[in-house]
Amino acid sequence: MAVTDHLANERTFLAYVRTSLSLMAFGFVIAKFALLARALPGLQGSIASDRAIASGHRLGILFAALGCVLGTVGSWRFITVNRQLKHGDYAPAPALAIGLGAATVVTGVLVILSLLSAL
Repeated sequence: MAVTDHLANERTFLAYVRTSLSLMAFGFVIAKFALLARALPGLQGSIASDRAIASGHRLGILFAALGCVLGTVGSWRFITVNRQLKHGDYAPAPALAIGLGAATVVTGVLVILSLLSAL
């Protein structure tokens, strides 16, 4: 149980926090931009623009929710790793890495679909 192990765990936790805050802020910006687009006179009334605006709003909510989930996962992982380091029985979490990777891919695909629907 070296101090460097605990410091590395803390740096990893802070990376989770930074990323989750970035995702939440990005989601907020996307959702607010969708609301702004709804207020623009040239975009009002068309069915395609209404769908794109609603899609952008949902995408913003998805990013904010993903940021909240990532913050929760990061906190849980920090506590788990801290406990493992204290007991000297650290175990990696490949399922967590796969889950977060899959969530990232799904979110990316949704972004692409949202951008394509705005064409």
